[in-house]
Amino acid sequence: MRKNRFFTGVLFGILCSFGFTSCESEGNTDQVITFEDVDLGETGYWNGSDLSGTSSSYESYGQTVTEYAGNFVSVDLTCDNIYNASWYSWSGMACSSHHDMDSIGYGNQYSVYATSGAGGSKNFAIIYNWGSSTCRFNQEVEIKSLMINNSTYTYKAIAEGKDGSGMSEKFTTGDYYYMTIIGYGANGLKTDSVDYYLADFRGDRTYVCKNWTKVPLSILGKIKSLSFKLTSSDIYAPTYVCIDNVVYKK
Repeated sequence: MRKNRFFTGVLFGILCSFGFTSCESEGNTDQVITFEDVDLGETGYWNGSDLSGTSSSYESYGQTVTEYAGNFVSVDLTCDNIYNASWYSWSGMACSSHHDMDSIGYGNQYSVYATSGAGGSKNFAIIYNWGSSTCRFNQEVEIKSLMINNSTYTYKAIAEGKDGSGMSEKFTTGDYYYMTIIGYGANGLKTDSVDYYLADFRGDRTYVCKNWTKVPLSILGKIKSLSFKLTSSDIYAPTYVCIDNVVYKK
């Protein structure tokens, strides 16, 4: 019996050393949200225009405006979205597979400034807001990191002064554009926050993000939800940002 137990233990160790994932419990394994499981239909993006959300109406400038508060889900993450059916616009979070790096203006608002999603994937999420956008996990998790990049619409406006409307200007000394990522625990209280500059022209800097870049988020600790807030020195610059590969541990 002793020999059998010894042999079993050795065999188990050998199997684990060869990377059999069954040797590691789910709680010790990093999970990754890639957004590849989101159905984008024929358009290649989802922005809430399918009116799958909950509708509400309000009066604005003498017009009745109808909005739909909805979301899309990727594995353990629910991403909130508001679609304005009266103005055919959206805010919050959307999902896309577009990667047109050349076209300027609002018509190209769903493209990331890259040839694909992070790591060569197809899909990614887009954040657009005037206030903040939110997403939430189905349970409290230990957040690790995410990948971030500018959208083509934003990159062209900031780096080249081409937004398709002439409203925004090319960034110069003193300009900046950053996203604040805020974590919230299961109790709804803020855990911490991280700022990442998507463009930084303060001092002698001349940086504009144009590649998928990893943003460490371990400082946020255990969280249930994330809030994203975009801040720009140019109030007319388009505030879109793309994220992908959200890494976490249950």
